[in-house]
Amino acid sequence: MTPETISVIMPALNAEKFIAPALRSLLRERELTLDIVVIDDGSTDATARIVEDMALSQPSIRLIAGPRVGVSRARNAGIAAVAPQSRFVTFLDSDDHVYPGRIGRQLALLKANPGTGFVMGLVQLFERIDEETSVPVAGSRTTTVAGVSLAAALFDRSLFDRFGGFDEEMQHGEDTDFFLRLLEAHVPYITETDVAVLYRRHETNMTNDIPATRRGFVDAIRRSLVRRRASGNTAEIGALFKHRGAAEEVFRQ
Repeated sequence: MTPETISVIMPALNAEKFIAPALRSLLRERELTLDIVVIDDGSTDATARIVEDMALSQPSIRLIAGPRVGVSRARNAGIAAVAPQSRFVTFLDSDDHVYPGRIGRQLALLKANPGTGFVMGLVQLFERIDEETSVPVAGSRTTTVAGVSLAAALFDRSLFDRFGGFDEEMQHGEDTDFFLRLLEAHVPYITETDVAVLYRRHETNMTNDIPATRRGFVDAIRRSLVRRRASGNTAEIGALFKHRGAAEEVFRQ
C-alpha cells in the first residue's frame, strides 16, 4: 500500500537563522511521505538559498519564491500548491520544530476516526533547543499549553476545499479566524494531550507585538460574532482559545 502523502506548508520571511533546523525536524519524520512546501515571502537574506541547497538532496522540499505578500497570502499560496496526492495538510513556521513523531501520531488518529476534520495537539514554548534532536536544552524555560495553533494540528485536506484558506485582509488573527470558521460549522475534531509543536520564543516573534496580536484576536472574534448572528448560530464554539495567552506571559517576565 502506498503511504499517505502529507503536505507541510511553511511560510518564511528572512528566516536564515532557524529555517534549516525547522526543515530537519520535519525530515526526521522518516516513516511518512512528506510534501514540504516552503513559501519564501520576499526574504532579503539567505533563506531561499538555504532551502534550495537542502532541496538538492531532499526531493520532498519545494520552494515557492515570491514578493512580500504577508503570511496569509503566503499560506494560501502553499495551500494552492499542495501535491495532488496529499489527503492531509499541516503547517510549521520557519523558526519552530515539529515534535518528534507528531505527524504520524495525528495521521493515525484521523484515519482511525473517519469524518474527523482535524486533530489538535499541545504547544510547548521554549527558548533554547538542541537543533539536531528537537529537544529543549537543560535550563531553557519551557511551558506547555493547549490552544489554537496551525502547527499543532493535522487537517483533512477537504477542509480547505470547503472553507477556503486564510483571510488575506487580516494582518493578525487569520489563524484564529480560520479555526472559528471550522468550529462555527461544527467540524468534528480531536484534541490530544500530547505535544505537537515546539514553538520558539525569541526577539523577532510576531506575537511579541502584543497590541497587534490582541487586535487580531479581537477582530477574529468580532467576525465570528457577525457570522453567527447572521446565521442564528448561538451554540458554544469550544474552548480552544483560552490558554495560549497565559503561557505567553511566562516569557514576558
